[in-house]
Amino acid sequence: MKVTKDQSYKIQLLRGLAIIAVVCIHNTPLGLAQVWCRPFLNFPVGLFLFLSAMLSSAERWNPWKRIYKVAVPYVIWTLVYVLLHNVKSPSQIPVEFVKSLLIANSAAVMYYIFIYCEFTLLIPLIDKLARSKYKYLGFCIAPIEILLMRTIPLVTGITVNKYLGILSGISCLGWFTYYYLGYMVGNNLIEVKTSTKKLVIFWAVSIGLQVLEGYWYFSMGEANCGTQLKLTSILSGSLFALMAYRFITNEKHIEVKTLYLLGNVSFGIYFAHLAVMAVFGKVPYYNTIAVYPINALITLVVTSVCVLLGRKILGKNAKYLAL
Repeated sequence: MKVTKDQSYKIQLLRGLAIIAVVCIHNTPLGLAQVWCRPFLNFPVGLFLFLSAMLSSAERWNPWKRIYKVAVPYVIWTLVYVLLHNVKSPSQIPVEFVKSLLIANSAAVMYYIFIYCEFTLLIPLIDKLARSKYKYLGFCIAPIEILLMRTIPLVTGITVNKYLGILSGISCLGWFTYYYLGYMVGNNLIEVKTSTKKLVIFWAVSIGLQVLEGYWYFSMGEANCGTQLKLTSILSGSLFALMAYRFITNEKHIEVKTLYLLGNVSFGIYFAHLAVMAVFGKVPYYNTIAVYPINALITLVVTSVCVLLGRKILGKNAKYLAL
């Protein structure tokens, strides 16, 4: 999809909104707060993937440039988090660093880099599927993965094999709907005929369904009952992505400077905010005083300032930290 200057601006606004949601997600308390709050926040990763796919094309496929852009920051930030978590056991750092690089577990956000790279490499295959007579089967991939790897094991009490669980955590399959939908919309392979009003109504209904599914997960003892990888979360996120597409293609100009700024530094915030949270977590009484959502606001503001300062200090080298 070729975008105009105004559409590019709106995409940055959406990235800004998405990074706010990411920070809020990682500050949301466990338990019932996940049930009630997360349904409104479970769109950012899906939206990032949707926007990336919307701007992608098999004709302009250049995977190594994209992968290099995220791989270097991934390695550096993995080292940062490994150092942060192993200050008291430095002898473990080399082993933990290598392990974290391989399975993306140094921080809760690292899985995204694996998923992004997988989708980038899969673009030619995604393009073929999207142009085939079986194109709608692509929308079955994520629901099937979620049912087999997450929902059924939770309901039946079956423990997923350790290594299978690791692969599932860094697999793009559970997120496939977002990228596939974005690719099809961005390459005019599917037309969104539903009105914006109906999309909003469907999204509101899906939020209610998310709350119900989240409570069901909670009743079965699942602490992370607000996860983005629930069936209803995928439904809500997909509807939100379509509303975002309508927002981008609408000719009405909207200007929100703060949100645009956050969009420009969203990748840096994505990598850095958990480090900021870890540091604040060491401050006495911080977790008692800075309750949700105040802690999310503090994290967002401080991380944004750090990223902007990092950009100014490092200049061109800031890209290696995704700043």
